Amino acid sequence: MLRQRWFALPRLIRFLLAQFADGVALGWSLGLAVLWFDFGSIGSAMARLDSATLTTAFFVQTGLLFGTLVMCVAVMNLSDDQS
Repeated sequence: MLRQRWFALPRLIRFLLAQFADGVALGWSLGLAVLWFDFGSIGSAMARLDSATLTTAFFVQTGLLFGTLVMCVAVMNLSDDQS
């Protein structure tokens, strides 16, 4: 069912969604690395907080940033000729 809906989407929309998902995964991975290796004491600062709101906002923002970045780079690298 999901496969049918995916392939029912136009080819360009599928391309954009796939690139965005790749970018979100990259952003979350880099965000996790920043927290794990404690770059700039960001991981320590977030560990001292009682609320998970800042951590959630951090991952949402990194996901959106890198998702949009990867999608835009992919669009800019599309060629006009499909040979």
